[in-house]
Amino acid sequence: MGVRRTDGAAKPATRMGRPPVADRDAIVRAALEIGFSRLTVSAVGERLGISHSTLYRYFKSRDELAAAVVDHAVQAIEWPLPADGWRSFLTETAWAHWRLHDAHPGLAREITALRLTSPALVRRDNETGVHLLGFGFSPEAAMLVVDMLAELVVQEFLATPPDGEGASLDASQRRRRELIDPWLDLYDPRLRPVLLGAVSGSATAWFERKLALFLDGVAARQG
Repeated sequence: MGVRRTDGAAKPATRMGRPPVADRDAIVRAALEIGFSRLTVSAVGERLGISHSTLYRYFKSRDELAAAVVDHAVQAIEWPLPADGWRSFLTETAWAHWRLHDAHPGLAREITALRLTSPALVRRDNETGVHLLGFGFSPEAAMLVVDMLAELVVQEFLATPPDGEGASLDASQRRRRELIDPWLDLYDPRLRPVLLGAVSGSATAWFERKLALFLDGVAARQG
């Protein structure tokens, strides 16, 4: 018997598995996994297996997507309630900001570059200011404190290397030590050990001291 042949083109192979599925939440989660330092529309599309046109149905630009990611990150943080006086409240608020930035390398650069506005972060700052009004702060003093407190934290994270390049405060501390070591002799001998301790110890310990000094200034202003 001969071999039976069939005429016509062969049927294309059937794709197995479920087709890529994307919605707003899935896109934001993917962006969080990628991180701010490497966040692009292309990177999110590749991770989810979807096209740019699909992404643009939900977000018109990379910055709009980044703002949504910040919103998600801010909402995931446990923020303090004003229970034990303004100083305790501001201390806990500062460390909540710290946890936010520590969990998301690159966020400080996004904020300082003025690339985005996060509604959740704006609401958080407003709530902090309103709580300070409740503690007797004037509107001007409340806004100054809210602004300066956030900046105090952001400055600590601006020097953090991008994701995948030792993105940690410890890496930043090592880099600070490397930069300052050759120039320590230019400092007054009374200042030298303090500076050396600042760049040699933990970043959190030095920040705690800066935060305490800032709050002492607020206390003096409030009287």
